[in-house]
Amino acid sequence: TIGMRRILSISFWLLILTNEAIGQPGQTKVGAALDSADVITWRQVKRSDFRGERPPGAFGTGPVRPVAVTCAYVVASPQARIFPVPVPGAQPEVAYRARVERLSFHSLLSRSCSWWNPDTGISPAYVLQHEQIHFDIFEIAARRLNRDVPGLLEVMDMRGPTMQSVVNGAQRYVQAALSRSLDTTAKRNRRFDQETSYGFRLQRQASWRMTIDRDLRDVRDHAAPVDELTPAAVGE
Repeated sequence: TIGMRRILSISFWLLILTNEAIGQPGQTKVGAALDSADVITWRQVKRSDFRGERPPGAFGTGPVRPVAVTCAYVVASPQARIFPVPVPGAQPEVAYRARVERLSFHSLLSRSCSWWNPDTGISPAYVLQHEQIHFDIFEIAARRLNRDVPGLLEVMDMRGPTMQSVVNGAQRYVQAALSRSLDTTAKRNRRFDQETSYGFRLQRQASWRMTIDRDLRDVRDHAAPVDELTPAAVGE
C-alpha cells in the first residue's frame, strides 16, 4: 500500500477596485511550503481569515494594490491509497496494475497567505462576498472531482512491469485529472474577476452569487468529509 503524494495547486485570486486598465494575473502555481496549521477547509470566510502581512507574489508591486487576495487550492485527500496489484499470468511488461482507493478532493484556503488591504474604503461586506465566491469556485471544483472519481477510476487501466511503475502512472493520472479541473477553475475565476472587479459592481456580483449558490447545491452530495483531512489542515 502506498500513500498518494500530496497533490495541490495553489492559486491567488484578488479583487481590484479601480477604473485603470491593469493586466489581470492568471493562475499562479507555486512550490512554496504551506503552513498546514493555518489553512481552513471550505466554509464562510471572515475578515480574520486574511492574515497575510503583505500581498503574495507580485501583487504588491503593481501600479495599484489589490483590495484583497485569496490563496485557495484543491488537494487530494492524504487518506488516498494506491495498491500495486499483481496480475496473475500476465506478461512481464504488464505484471502489475494499480488500484486507487479512498480518493477524494478538498478545497482549502491558506490564511497566512491570504491578504486584506487595510487602506481602502470599500465595503468589507462586498469584499468578503467577492473573496467567498473565489473560494466557492474551488469548492465546486473539488466536489465535481469527487463526483467524477468513480468514473475516472473505472476507466483507469494502469499496468506496468513493476510496482513503482504503476504507482507512478496512477499518480500522473490523478494529477492530470486535477490539472484539467484547475484549468477550468482558473478560467472561471478570471471571468468572475473580469466581470466584477475594476469598479463597485454590486449587481454583477449578486448575479454571480446566485449562480455559485446553484452550483454548490447541485454538487452538495459530493462534498468530501472533513475528517478525511488531518486535524492540522482544519483551522478554526
